[in-house]
Amino acid sequence: MKRLVIALAAILLIVVVLLVGLAASAESAWFARFLARQASGVLEREVRVEGALDIDWSLRPVIRLPPLAVANPEWAGSEPMLRLQAAETRVDLRQLLRGRLALEYVQLEQPRIHLLREAERSSWDGLTGEDESEDGGGFPELVVDAVRVRDGRIFYRDATQPLELDVAARTLPDADADADGDADGGAERLEVAGQGSRHGQPFSFDLRGGSLLAVTDEQQPYPIEGWLQSEDTRLQGSGTLSPPLSPENIDFDLHLNGPNPADLHTLLGIALPDLPPYDLRGHLNYNGELWSFRGFDGKVGDSDLSGDLAIRPGEPMQITADLTSDLLDVDDLLPLFGAPPKTEPGETAAPEQEQQAQAEAADEEVLPEAEADRGRLQNVQAEVAFVGRRVNAPRAIPLEQVEFRLRLDQGRLSFDPFRFGVGGGEIDGILALDATKRPALGRLEASMREVDLGDLLQDFNVPQGGFGTIRGRLEMAFTGESVAEALGSADGMLLIFMSSGRVDAVLVSLAGLDAGQALVERFFGGGATEIECAFVHMDADDGLASVERFLIATENIDLTAAGQVDLGAEEFEVALRGYPRDPTLGASDAPIRLTGAFADAELTILSSELLARGAAAALVGLIAPPLALVPFVHLGTGDEKEDVCAGLVKEARQVAEEGMAPEQAGERPESKAPQAPQAP
Repeated sequence: MKRLVIALAAILLIVVVLLVGLAASAESAWFARFLARQASGVLEREVRVEGALDIDWSLRPVIRLPPLAVANPEWAGSEPMLRLQAAETRVDLRQLLRGRLALEYVQLEQPRIHLLREAERSSWDGLTGEDESEDGGGFPELVVDAVRVRDGRIFYRDATQPLELDVAARTLPDADADADGDADGGAERLEVAGQGSRHGQPFSFDLRGGSLLAVTDEQQPYPIEGWLQSEDTRLQGSGTLSPPLSPENIDFDLHLNGPNPADLHTLLGIALPDLPPYDLRGHLNYNGELWSFRGFDGKVGDSDLSGDLAIRPGEPMQITADLTSDLLDVDDLLPLFGAPPKTEPGETAAPEQEQQAQAEAADEEVLPEAEADRGRLQNVQAEVAFVGRRVNAPRAIPLEQVEFRLRLDQGRLSFDPFRFGVGGGEIDGILALDATKRPALGRLEASMREVDLGDLLQDFNVPQGGFGTIRGRLEMAFTGESVAEALGSADGMLLIFMSSGRVDAVLVSLAGLDAGQALVERFFGGGATEIECAFVHMDADDGLASVERFLIATENIDLTAAGQVDLGAEEFEVALRGYPRDPTLGASDAPIRLTGAFADAELTILSSELLARGAAAALVGLIAPPLALVPFVHLGTGDEKEDVCAGLVKEARQVAEEGMAPEQAGERPESKAPQAPQAP
């Protein structure tokens, strides 16, 4: 019996010595290096430690790891994929009896992570795969209750984007986001902030999410909120990602604002138009294939905007949109054509657009010269419907509604159709642009129907007295990379006509230099003058538009014109002549000449003909003063226009309804009214 007791005591002593020895070796540098070698074999990349483990022994021991590093693959450079200053965990040994390795928390101190991705490989390949064996390879089930990060940093470079990120990461207790939690605290939420760039476009961000462990839960949506800013463009929102690490569903309430939607092209890879500053709110969703921004509303420039937008990434990218504006400020559309919006007090414009406006104000040119960005039109298919219910137009032009349907097919752009309500009538047509060619090729066709001329001119200080309705048609083919180049190359025709109407007699008389009749009508009242017809026809050839025919036939006077408008040089030279129908004292059929650049027009009344008549009147006045009025007596042209008006109106109606290409104009009826003078 005594020998048995001695034997049992010896065995117990040996067990105690072994346990003490194991505990001592577990806290040795040798044991730490042993574990590192085992981890290197599992991860198939080098794991290094600098020191020994520190263990507070109990049934729930606290284990502290020394500094360690996990190498990147050789192609990714010498910087480790992971470097830890320290790590700490608490293990519940009692759970081992249930086949579970239970870690009550894992705390990482100053982790530094370097991740790289190239077209065919990434630095984390082989580390994210799941264990395919059903029994877990004989290892206990790993259970982690909480993960904490203190002063973390992530560096990420993706050559496929190209994208670079420098991210500061940490976790904070849910109960108090402003204080550091202790080692025994509960679940913590993740916070990341930093800066980066995509395609060279810099940005910064600040995001807050759920717990770090929840990032790996593919069954539950992961909550996230925060903001991203690139220069003056800002996106702010809150929502969920599911699953968090490779989202197939994104659901966000989003607020975005910035100086120009086009600024997002580089950052997000989405082709958006040049517009004034915007501020929009809506609901963003991604379902793995389609991005949608639904039910958004807000402001673009001085216009309101609401609707739905959907984008399907791919080759080509597909964009659809249904947009509505209750009040459209027309100048907000000018950036689409290379011109800045208005920049006067009370108008909304980005700083770059204000600078562009200042530069153009100092420029003698009027037509926008900015070239379109072809890159935004390539590899994109788009269909956009837009309705502007009320319109604020320059100089109170009575635009009542704007509608268009935009279609883009990988560089081929069209507005088909577009429609403007104006002056009680409408202007509609199509605009097509083929940007796959260099220079771009374009075509414009438009028809004007029943537009009230009085409404159209109400803000131009024209004497009131009533006008008729006008109709017309415009056809134009052009080439060029800007509005200026397009008009400078234009071939086509413009036709405007009015079959009948009423116009203030003083206006008509003054336009014809009928000074005597104008004075009589001004002081004794002349009332409105009946317009029997009005007809304007211009043809353009390579940007040079010629006035082919111009006639305003009234009961008192005929106005004719001739001349040219050089759209390329932005200059014009036009002569107008008035022919009173009845004999009139003080009238002159000498022309009024309009000449100069678009930005600086000149009106010349004292033409060579008028000076010659004045000289003759002066000479005659020296001999017989009463005869000095003879050079200014006009005998009148008589009443011979009715058949001319009928022919012009018939032709004009046919053209307005069916269209007429310039080379298909055919024979035109000759006017019996006095011919317009040739432009000097």
